[in-house]
Amino acid sequence: MKYNIERACIEMSVRELCEMAYSGGDLDLRPGTGGGRPSFLRAVLGAKIHRKLQAAAGAGYQAEVTMTHAEQFHGLTFEVEGRADGVIASDPYVVDEIKTVSGFAFSQSPAQIHFAQVKCYAHFLCRAKDLQSIQIRLTYYRVDDGEIRYIEEEHTADELAEFYADLLARVEYRARILEERQTVLLPAIAGGRFPFSSVRVGQDDLIRACYRAISTGKRLFVDAPTGIGKTVSTLYPALRALGEGKCEKVFYLTAKAATRREAYSASAQLFAAGSRHRTVVLTAREQVCVNKEAKEDAAGISRHCNPQDCPRARDFYERAPLAICEILGRQSGYSRAVVEEIAAKYNICPYELQLELSEFCDVIICDYNYVFDPQVHLHRYFGEDVPSGRYAVLVDEAHNLPDRARAMFSASLKCSDLAPALETLPPESRLRDHLHNLLGLMQSYRNLCRDTLQTDGEGIERGYDLNHGAMESFHTAVRKLRPILDAWMRTHCGEIGESEVWTLSGALRRVETIAEIYDKTHVTFVEVEGEELTVRLICLDPSQALDERLRKLHGCVFFSATMVPMSYYADVLGGGKGGSSKHSTILHLKSPFDPENFALCTVNTISTKLEDRPRSYKKLVDVIAATASAKPGNYIVYFPSYDYMNHVQELFSKKYPKVTTVVQKRGMTAPEREQFLEAFKDDANLRIGFCVLGGSFSEGVDLPGRQLIGAIVVGMGFPGISNEGNILSEYYENTRGSGFDYAYRYPGYSRVLQAAGRVIRRDDDFGVVVLVDDSWGSEKGNDEWDAHWSKPATIARSASELAEILRIFWKKIK
Repeated sequence: MKYNIERACIEMSVRELCEMAYSGGDLDLRPGTGGGRPSFLRAVLGAKIHRKLQAAAGAGYQAEVTMTHAEQFHGLTFEVEGRADGVIASDPYVVDEIKTVSGFAFSQSPAQIHFAQVKCYAHFLCRAKDLQSIQIRLTYYRVDDGEIRYIEEEHTADELAEFYADLLARVEYRARILEERQTVLLPAIAGGRFPFSSVRVGQDDLIRACYRAISTGKRLFVDAPTGIGKTVSTLYPALRALGEGKCEKVFYLTAKAATRREAYSASAQLFAAGSRHRTVVLTAREQVCVNKEAKEDAAGISRHCNPQDCPRARDFYERAPLAICEILGRQSGYSRAVVEEIAAKYNICPYELQLELSEFCDVIICDYNYVFDPQVHLHRYFGEDVPSGRYAVLVDEAHNLPDRARAMFSASLKCSDLAPALETLPPESRLRDHLHNLLGLMQSYRNLCRDTLQTDGEGIERGYDLNHGAMESFHTAVRKLRPILDAWMRTHCGEIGESEVWTLSGALRRVETIAEIYDKTHVTFVEVEGEELTVRLICLDPSQALDERLRKLHGCVFFSATMVPMSYYADVLGGGKGGSSKHSTILHLKSPFDPENFALCTVNTISTKLEDRPRSYKKLVDVIAATASAKPGNYIVYFPSYDYMNHVQELFSKKYPKVTTVVQKRGMTAPEREQFLEAFKDDANLRIGFCVLGGSFSEGVDLPGRQLIGAIVVGMGFPGISNEGNILSEYYENTRGSGFDYAYRYPGYSRVLQAAGRVIRRDDDFGVVVLVDDSWGSEKGNDEWDAHWSKPATIARSASELAEILRIFWKKIK
């Protein structure tokens, strides 16, 4: 649904009109209820069946008849268009609507929405041809066996006119909101002011570049150091472009909840400065679900998203419009707390409410997967069967996206994933035979690994097989089995084994989704570990898949403080090799902070290689002590692993028992993380934090002023050597000639820069960063790496030399 301001009318398709008008009823995500997302293959099959039936209908059958109808309703003009599957110019005229359905739906009463669609086309034809009556026909084709069922009715033109008026009445509230947005709110958004009296160094360049990218539909890659104000400097121009009609919505994507809160705050500042936009923050289903039983179910929360298992699913689509009207009339910013409050008042699902609410919002703040993940993306905006919208996307912390994207376009299945269902299903269940067939096929893949099988010191047999092509036998087996599981769940609801089958169906659905997009950027990796066998469909290079998604958007800005080197990130994120795509632009911004407020040192006499780490413990204790001796305060030391960190921390505390230390632990809860950060007081007392590089305290943490005056980074930050890392290295060596860089070095750069970026957060901050590894002295030069620091590093060859260098720095600061 769109409001055409030039023609002062509401534009929409027949399908949109009917779906909106008949969205009333329960929320139900069970298989076969219509609440799930259709697969691309099912859509292709449906189109093929349509063509088959249309061709068989005879010469008098006009297929795919385009119709457009304009009609006024309560002062609003609705222009609705669509394509009727078929029209027969007989007496009376016949309008045909073809639907491909499963056996479950074939035997039920025809869906109300199906009748609505064909009645719309019949009404349009009556008006266009001045007909007094017309015949409508629903043609149901059962995909299971090809059986066809016809449902026919005859209606007068007056009956259809009355029916159509009722349809428009059902969507009038949406149309009024849309009209107000286009005629009142968007002009105010375009006239919104920058919320601060002045701009920082680099902010103006970022604002202008972002506006150009969104206005022209380009991809902008920005390396913007901490302190520039990236959030407001990307949102502001995006909203200006939105208000001027250059895009329809703004999606602000980020990997962390803290950054989502920051984006929501910046959006509120822009609203206060005159931009009358609406903003919603999308929160994951498992975080906002209030159904205790659903949260305790290992099969997942969505299994309980139905009117039998959750009272908040009952009559969801009847009550959601009332909730939306209230919340839109009350405020313009919708955080998680606001959504949960309104959802509780109307006793509806908060997760689904926020999705419905998003259609009325201008800024949608959410995780990357809502846009890019092929299985869990927002179908209402990015589905295969949904027309592409002119959406602007702002990707914060974009250095995280390469690994996240590889995971989004990958899938895996273990033999043990089938075990719970096999162990739970009754012995007489025919479904067990289907599961055993897939299990037997997967177990046969052990033979592929025979040349690499070895027994380790613990007596566990390990091996692997790497296939650079698709394993069609596996893909076909999964594709055949998953619908069988869904059919079983439809007829065995609440029975023994349903939860286990639901879990397995979800895993197969993921594999099926990735199998549909499997291409030369994927490999199939079969891994044996003892009795376990895993088949993994691994995406090595997400650039092509991201490029396809980006082509459906309208402008995208990737930004981070650690996109170094930019050529790598632009390449992997769909900007072409080295950012050379005609769709892409690269922007490097300098730090706004005075480089004299910052000391950068490297200690290149300590090896942090795995085999050398035991010999480095005492040396690192001396480096930490030397750094802290120059000036008491808060410091964090970042290590490549928990084991390394714990050894050094124990030795440090033993040697300096009076120094306060705080230590990161595995699997810390949110309250424990908050407690950890609260230990860094804004005072001059000495505290040493021990953390893991790449963990929750090495990025997205804001400790300004005296809360953190120094960071010591141990190692190069390279990901640990692994099978997948080596596969990546081989792929990028063959395709880019930079295998080790792409797989290990560049991700390591990002980790180091993120940790170092915790130190200087404000204009009046002062601090030191110490990089410890003998490779820093021999590391091959990289202009972007060197330029990022705004100053060369000072080399310290010993702890005592380091202490003197830092003592001189702090003396100069005083």
